[in-house]
Amino acid sequence: MSSISINDVIALRNDVLDKNAALRNVASNPNSVSVSGAARGAAFDAAMNTALGKADSPNSVSGVRALPSYCLHGAEKDRRRESGPTASSEQNRGRGDQIPGQGAFTIMDAMRCVLAVVVAFAHAWYLLIEDYRGQASIAASAGYFLAGYAHASVILFFVLSGFWIARSVDGRVGDWHWSSYLIDRLARLLVVLLPALAIGGALDAIGVYVLGSSTHLGTTDTYVLRKDVTGALDWPVLLGNILFLQGIVVAPFGTNGPLWSLAYEFWFYIWFPAIVISWRLRRLSIFLVFIGLAWISPFMVIGFGCWLCGAALHRLTKTHLSDFRRVPIGRIWLVVAGGILITTLVVVRIVGLGGLELVLAGAFTLFLYILLRKNPPSPRWLRSFASYGAKASFSLYALHFPIMAFVAALLLDSERLPPAADNIALVGFTLALAVVTCGLFAFLTERHTARIRSFFYAKLLSVQKAQDRRSVS
Repeated sequence: MSSISINDVIALRNDVLDKNAALRNVASNPNSVSVSGAARGAAFDAAMNTALGKADSPNSVSGVRALPSYCLHGAEKDRRRESGPTASSEQNRGRGDQIPGQGAFTIMDAMRCVLAVVVAFAHAWYLLIEDYRGQASIAASAGYFLAGYAHASVILFFVLSGFWIARSVDGRVGDWHWSSYLIDRLARLLVVLLPALAIGGALDAIGVYVLGSSTHLGTTDTYVLRKDVTGALDWPVLLGNILFLQGIVVAPFGTNGPLWSLAYEFWFYIWFPAIVISWRLRRLSIFLVFIGLAWISPFMVIGFGCWLCGAALHRLTKTHLSDFRRVPIGRIWLVVAGGILITTLVVVRIVGLGGLELVLAGAFTLFLYILLRKNPPSPRWLRSFASYGAKASFSLYALHFPIMAFVAALLLDSERLPPAADNIALVGFTLALAVVTCGLFAFLTERHTARIRSFFYAKLLSVQKAQDRRSVS
């Protein structure tokens, strides 16, 4: 009897998920009979076990035992996210999004794109353009104003992340396994982080040791990179970044300062299910010990509070889902919630974000709640932004800064540039270069997340089979 192979898992996953997708289509058809969540789950498990029963037959080559349902959580989510909210039929596109939440989800994915681009723009601006000196053209003033939203964009990212991860945790909490959850999360993060660290480190090394760049040596006095990054290219720093300790125990690797928020998010991914599982089972999870990291970096508590706003949003939408369908709300509520969010964004830009992070997160959560409740159809022009947001925004966030710092090393001497029209155009070029490059990077990395997950699921099942054989013997 040979061990399970990755191709077995992928083929099985695709077969079962196709059956589950067909069931969801039946359930979402307004002319069909009602299909309960329990019935869909039972049908899904039945399809899975039927397929596996064939594999367990005496004529089977692989001899695969029944695959635990938790091994399909991440794969099913990948199928939904890879197809994206824009992958509905042309009929649905013509009449607007009919599946509950789909129009809102498309808009939320587009928000991910916009937020990542705003962060990247801010960093390109601060790397290339000198600090504000009291007088500037309208275009330059707009650039300075928009560049001030980098940190606010990260806070809004936290809210979106909390919503999606809470959905994932809630969908699997009844059959919770840390092993499969960590495979899902680590596959999603490391498939991008590891090559981003390698590429970023190579670009930074060229900037320091070949070009002697003033940007990399920290002498351009931009607040986004005031240090000599030579020490941040050491092996202990690299290891700390791989372990998601950047911004907590070690510095971000090289010039890639934005990676601090990735470390925060990873630990939020651990904290939240540890708290939920401990509450549900009335038994403390060993993973609660990692909340102690907040003692080292107290701002993690504020970030986690913002992240929990997204988790609370999921809870609200789940609790009130039947109300969404029964009691539709008018567009005026979306306008009001949008006005509150815009006002909050303007206020935090004028007075500063410090101390107002939770206020901003709350305003964004309110807007998202109304958006999900209203569920407006997404315009066609928005779907390309949503596609990039779903497929490449993480890559853009993880890799843009080393790319932009390298461009700055090629363009600058010892001082940054005045905000003249041609220099603003250089900012636009640098941003476009990063967006396109990171889109290609995502095609080579993020696109393979499902396959990497399946590979590690296969390894997990092999270990379980070995344990079963030992227990029988």
